[in-house]
Amino acid sequence: MQAHSAMAEDRQLPRVLIADDDPQIAGLIREVLELTGCEVLEARSGEETLELLRRENASDRPVDVLLLDILMPGISGYEVISRVKSDPLLATTSIIVTTALTSITDKTLGLGMGADDYLTKPFDPRELVARIQVIMRIRNTEQVLRQRNRELAILTEVSRTIISSLDLEEVLRAAMEGVRRILPAAAGVLVLMDEEAGDMTFYRSVAGTHPLMGRPLPMERSIIRHVVTTGQPYLTNDAPRDPLFSPQVDGWGPQTRSVLCVPLIVREQVVGALELADKVGGPFTETDRDLLQTLAGSVAVAVENAQLYAEVNDYARALERSQAQLIQAEKMAAIGRLAASIAHEINNPLQAIHNTIHLAMTDRLPAEKRGEYLGMAQREVERLIEIVQRMLEFYRPSKGGIIPVDVNRLLQDALAIADKRLQHGSVRVSARFAEKLPPILGVPDQLTQVFLNIIINAVEAMPEGGELRVGTLLTEDQRWVLVAFRDSGPGLTAEQMAHIFEPFYTTKPSGTGLGLAISYGIVERHGGTIEVSSQPGQGATFVVRLPVPLP
Repeated sequence: MQAHSAMAEDRQLPRVLIADDDPQIAGLIREVLELTGCEVLEARSGEETLELLRRENASDRPVDVLLLDILMPGISGYEVISRVKSDPLLATTSIIVTTALTSITDKTLGLGMGADDYLTKPFDPRELVARIQVIMRIRNTEQVLRQRNRELAILTEVSRTIISSLDLEEVLRAAMEGVRRILPAAAGVLVLMDEEAGDMTFYRSVAGTHPLMGRPLPMERSIIRHVVTTGQPYLTNDAPRDPLFSPQVDGWGPQTRSVLCVPLIVREQVVGALELADKVGGPFTETDRDLLQTLAGSVAVAVENAQLYAEVNDYARALERSQAQLIQAEKMAAIGRLAASIAHEINNPLQAIHNTIHLAMTDRLPAEKRGEYLGMAQREVERLIEIVQRMLEFYRPSKGGIIPVDVNRLLQDALAIADKRLQHGSVRVSARFAEKLPPILGVPDQLTQVFLNIIINAVEAMPEGGELRVGTLLTEDQRWVLVAFRDSGPGLTAEQMAHIFEPFYTTKPSGTGLGLAISYGIVERHGGTIEVSSQPGQGATFVVRLPVPLP
């Protein structure tokens, strides 16, 4: 009875197969084991033993321990050991050799072939029970370890999946899928902090649809409210009698029996909670609590990362919009600074068109002369269209598309737009364009804006007129295209050069101080640089450096 009591306390009630050709001995062993609560099967030969093992181990109640006699009809016990250990279906059964063979050779042979223990007949029944208990403890420990390894592998996989995503919806989907794999439950829900509401909101269900989905967490007493307030996990397997349990919040109704809830914590701040109701297969355990808490740690970090990423994305988009608006505003400012020259440039062809048409309509004008005047008018119209088209292309908001561009062409366009302003300012232009210049990747109108800003600044730096030298160059390593602008103005001091690209810094009484700052940002976003060198009284040189794309 002591053996039965000990076995019952450890809940080790194994299925045992006695393989012995002596019915009397097998019967006595059976009586002893059945007193301990074991389920016992018998076989009289090696072949029958293997047949029984295959049948039982394929069921949901496999044989735990085989008590194996060595000397039996047909194949020997040694051959049975060999076949059992080589078959994955049978190898889960532990083997205790029970035989009258007492030599060291027989013992070492059986143990060497894979038997788990060796008991010599006659043996004390208490010793047999004790040895079965030891084997069952080892088997249970191994089973627990295998289960923990499986749980750890799933937890690692789920955590990796959760943390690898920066999309909040994907993080929550992966988190819920991970919960289902680790702790299958009839129901469950995840709540997260809603910054706008200033409280927790029901975000996702593990199974089914929570009645409060999408709504704030009620202020009434509940297990979830307790967890998010205290930051401590909570487990109950008698929910209806638990004073914190709220059927409307913690479950799908009063039929809920067990609840496990853990907080989502980031940097000592509770940002949410994960709650499960009614575990499939039995009550929640402390091990379940530890598993869910470990998963909750990964979920909390991943949720914060996703939320921060979304905030950064929103900020980046807002910054991009503001930069585009600023660039467009500066384009308008540049057009404003060129307004008088542009008006004059447009007015000239209009005046020519007016005069030639007037002349062409004169009575008794020879057809040849009329054709000449109309041809002049047509050329002036084409010139006007080109001027307007150039203005529109520059003024039009940038689409932001990066394409291969010809830097020489962009510089020529900028000079053409500023042509009248250069003439009115008595500024002579000397240009040298490098031949066979490789294209760079850029936004054409933005780079044109950079060149135009520098040209206009140079004109305004020489109010009495002067010379502007512009040119392009490919560096010797063929990695950079350089665009240089050198004026003959008064130059800049060291202090002025130190601040020249800062927003709102200007040396002109009516300047905004944004043109060069915006130009600096545009060039920087193109992967290049813009530099200035100067000395008082010796003019200033601006050099824009743009990268050549790798082949």
